[in-house]
Amino acid sequence: MNSITRFSAIGLPAVIGVGIAWLGNRIIKNEKVLKDRELELKLHVNNKFH
Repeated sequence: MNSITRFSAIGLPAVIGVGIAWLGNRIIKNEKVLKDRELELKLHVNNKFH
């Protein structure tokens, strides 16, 4: 019973924290990809009109 209490007091918040960090990392990475894609599309559109 003591090991279950220790896990729920230490392990559970650690797992939640790692999950939140992973999610934040994915969001930041996706933003970079979207910005690169947006720049690529703008360059492509500008080249068509010149």
